[in-house]
Formats: sequence, structure tokens, C-alpha cells
Amino acid sequence: MKTYLFAATICLAVMGATSGQSAAAAYPDRPITMTVPFPAGGGVDVVGRLYTNEITQRTGAVIVIDNKAGSGGIIGVGTVARAKPDGYQFVMGSPGNISIAPSAYKSLSYNPAKDLTPVAMGVQIPLLLVTRPDAPFGSVPELVRYGKEHPGKLSYASGGTGTSQHLSGAMFVQMSGLDAQHIPYKGTSPALTDLMGGRVDFAFLDTSAVSNIKAGKIKLLAVTSAKRSALFPDTPTVAEGGVAGYEALNWYGFFAPAGTPAESVNWLYQQIKTAQGDQGLAEKFKAQTMEIPPAMDPAGFAKFVAADTAKWTQLIKSLGLKLD
Repeated sequence: MKTYLFAATICLAVMGATSGQSAAAAYPDRPITMTVPFPAGGGVDVVGRLYTNEITQRTGAVIVIDNKAGSGGIIGVGTVARAKPDGYQFVMGSPGNISIAPSAYKSLSYNPAKDLTPVAMGVQIPLLLVTRPDAPFGSVPELVRYGKEHPGKLSYASGGTGTSQHLSGAMFVQMSGLDAQHIPYKGTSPALTDLMGGRVDFAFLDTSAVSNIKAGKIKLLAVTSAKRSALFPDTPTVAEGGVAGYEALNWYGFFAPAGTPAESVNWLYQQIKTAQGDQGLAEKFKAQTMEIPPAMDPAGFAKFVAADTAKWTQLIKSLGLKLD
């Protein structure tokens, strides 16, 4: 009888351990919410849906996109930063609401460095230094030379104060030693209109301007990435144009509330890593003028975000910029 009881106890213990392992392996066992802090149809939303659709098709996991737009993504990111870290809440962040916001805004409801856990970068996108076709300069060296020969005469446009477009331009002006005035607009479209109309001299715009470049309405001088972009292989970088050390990237990445179980963070990272190896997905991003980023695990992405934040913080302080 004692032998039977002992054997039964061992059997139950093994069954319990096996059951626990099965439960752990079952993640996710309910729908995951992926918050996109911008409206449906925009660039961040497209990236989120391409990744979640691919992951769902491959794994069967249910991932629900929740568009929570407002304040350049700050509302949606802040909501997830304050959410329960149970492994079922993630958010897509970008420079404006992750790297720039902490130093640009007078008050912010979250601290990205403390309240969020970086998971993976989804895509990276260079900004484009463009001018009008009849501009008196056709390259970065010519632009810098013209600006120094005509101090205070140049102006550059962006889609708004404090945006990555504005700060990329401000960093260019600062690093090249130019005296140029920033003209902010409420979005890329009006900035582009005034650039084509000759009311501003150059601009740092997102890749939505590509169609106008192809149509010959504006001229592409350089990309802002550290290395030439696969999207524009024949276009030099700003750094190649003589502004040594210049680099500015737009990017969209995945984050979780701080304290989220490592199992959940690693699961999403592994799914994104696998998706990034799919050539079909890479082609879909290329069609959206976006690139798959270099491989980096959560620790590597966290290091990237920290460096990106430090760079923009230093620039913002030098500009004395503060947003409401």
C-alpha cells in the first residue's frame, strides 16, 4: 500500500510538472492587443498590420490592432505605458513619442526609459533632404556653400515643430554651420507645396514625397541614414555630402509595459525576427518605402533607443525647444 501511494504521488507530481510546462508553452492563450497610436491607414498602422497578419497566419495567435490616435502618438503610447504588464499589451512607438517627447514636452504622462520595455524595431526609414528643381544648388556641398555665401537667406520646411523632420533639419543646420530659418507647417503636404512654390529653399521630408521626386517636382539631394539606403542606392547620404557624423532615422518599433514577463517579450521578438526573414514581407515594406532594420534583439533595440534619445535630447536642449 505504501509503495502504491508513493508511486501515485510521483505520478501526480510528474503530471503536475507536465501540466505546468504545457500551460507555459501555451502563451499566448488569449488575444494580444497591439496599440497603434496613430489613425488607421497611416504608416505606423500599415507596419503593425503587416507584422500582426504575418504572425497570426504563421502561429494562429490572435493579435488585435487598437488604433488610439492623438498628440503624435503620445496618447496611445502613454495608455500602454500605464497598462497592466501581463504580456498581452504592446504598443508601436516611433521617435516622436519615444526618443523626442521626453525632452521636447514640458510634461509627459510617461517616461519611455522607465515605463516601457523595448521589444524589437519593425522598420527603419531615412528622411529625404529635398529642394526644388530650380534651386541654385544640386548637392549637399553646394547647399552648404551657398548658405555660407548667403548667410541668413536660406529657409527650410518641416511638417511641424518638434517633429523628426524639424529636428533632422535643425541638426543639419547646426552641424554644417549654416544660418537658416525653420518654417514649420501643419503636416508634410503644405510643407511640400511651399517648397515646390519656391517659398522655402529645402526640406527634410518623409518618404511620402517620393512620388513628387519621381515626377520631377522636387529634387532629392541626400538621405539622412548613416549608410546609403537600399531604397535609394544611387543617392548619397548627408554625411557623404561633407557633414561628417550626421545621421537621422525614422523608425517604428514594438514596446511593452515595463515589468512585462520576459517570456512574452521574447515571444514577440522571436515572431518579429522570423517575419523579418520573409522576403515577401520585405518586398511589401519596400513598396511602402520602408526597410527591414539590421538584426537586433530586445537588448540591442534598447541600446539603440537610448542612443537615439540621447542624441535628440542634446539637440533639443541646444535649441531651447519646449512644446506644450
